[in-house]
Amino acid sequence: MRNILNLLLTGVVFWVGNEYFNEYISILDTKTLIIATLLMFGIGYLFSWLMLISMTSIVVGIGCITTPILFLAIFILTPIKLLLLDKYLVGFNINGFWTYILLTIALSIFSISVKTNRTERTKAI
Repeated sequence: MRNILNLLLTGVVFWVGNEYFNEYISILDTKTLIIATLLMFGIGYLFSWLMLISMTSIVVGIGCITTPILFLAIFILTPIKLLLLDKYLVGFNINGFWTYILLTIALSIFSISVKTNRTERTKAI
């Protein structure tokens, strides 16, 4: 359910950017909006799986190297995804460096994360 909401919220952020800030974010049509949303979601979903694998491989010793690198990549991954969409997706244009920064912040704010209850986790142990 959380993934579906994140997918929809990414689409809404892109749509609002296109409708109200069209001099900075330009999306040609609805098809391009859907493709951009799916690509952003897909890359983020793949990255979350890589992070999970890296965190679980700490026990073996490999995760000690990869986890800090992936934590650093969290901060630069979204602008890179936006840059790749801008460069390779026809009809999706972002104008200006600060637009990348503000769009990254907006996508971070409107993403839903799972919060676990500490008492439930300790009861399970």
